[in-house]
Amino acid sequence: MVPQTLPAFTPGCPAADVDAALRQSLAVCEEARRCAVLWFAEVQRRSLWLAFGHPSLELYAVHRLGFSRNRYWQFKRLADDLDRLPALREAVADGRVGWTKAQQVARVATPGTDARWVDRAAQCGRRELTAAVTAEVARVRGEARAAVGAEAAAGTDPDTSAGPRTGGHQLALSLEAPPADSAKTMTPTPDSLAIPATIALRANALQVARFEALVEQARKRGLVPAHAGRMELVLAALEQLVAAGSNIGGAAKSSHAPTQIIVHQCPDCAAATVTTAAGERALAPAQLAALNCDARIAEAGKPNRATIPPRIRRAVLARDRHRCATPGCGATAFLEVHHVTPRSRGGTNKPANLVTLCGRCHAFVHEGAVAPPQARCAGTLSAEGAA
Repeated sequence: MVPQTLPAFTPGCPAADVDAALRQSLAVCEEARRCAVLWFAEVQRRSLWLAFGHPSLELYAVHRLGFSRNRYWQFKRLADDLDRLPALREAVADGRVGWTKAQQVARVATPGTDARWVDRAAQCGRRELTAAVTAEVARVRGEARAAVGAEAAAGTDPDTSAGPRTGGHQLALSLEAPPADSAKTMTPTPDSLAIPATIALRANALQVARFEALVEQARKRGLVPAHAGRMELVLAALEQLVAAGSNIGGAAKSSHAPTQIIVHQCPDCAAATVTTAAGERALAPAQLAALNCDARIAEAGKPNRATIPPRIRRAVLARDRHRCATPGCGATAFLEVHHVTPRSRGGTNKPANLVTLCGRCHAFVHEGAVAPPQARCAGTLSAEGAA
């Protein structure tokens, strides 16, 4: 792409000249934002904010770049999408897709469809692309509603009989096949279900100030990892709120998990989905692999079973001090237990092969983005876990 220059502002020009100058200025802005997000993604990928003494990317963006919080999250969201969608990243890097179109593509593209959406974005205008994306979002939502309706009509009810456990939210894997007469309706395409969901919150000025102050205090006290995003913060806060609700009246702290998440897996095709208010959403392969590490399995006609014996799981969490063992993380919420050597390769449920990870780090390990930390010495386990 040929570099563009800003036209010098001159008042009193003819209408055609003003229009041309404004269009040129907007094109320069679009190109500048496209270039800026690539550099921002590079800072994020290499943790370059540490070179300037900032403990997090957000603080670097706010204090060194002068970003507002909203502008930071706008850049970070697109930078995350560029890491998630390799074809989109390449198209933005070589100038085929600009900032505005990249944001639209990221709304609907998955790693399996991003190349197709990039080609479409490169061949059409912004309005046409926006209309296509809006139509795709509406189609996916309609497909999800149809799936929920079909499940309700079939009388399928998630098995909630699996008992809760300690250490955060529980993942229960339900191995059940959909009714033959509704299989097509209940199984939306994996690509459409893999589109990331967006939860938008509106806040007044006082609420924004409270949110930022609480986030800063939580990070200063080490209650959340430095890399935690807004979604992790909100989920951790809600989990603590639910847990506190069970202690009203001075009751002893419950050892039960405050929530249980039911995941349905088809025994034939192995596809897995989780039910949300917007319908069924598919799990990525890495998420399913992490789930199979640490969950309760519910099969029709069989007693529920844990992938890791509860006493061993409790002992491993205690050994790791109920913190994620990934260096530099240390999260204390949404903890899961990971098999260092997968069971498919002969790994066992012995404590020496188990390590505590937060849900985010657990997914990273199964995606191959980071190496799994080694388990601590088994000798630090409690008598219950070592038995």
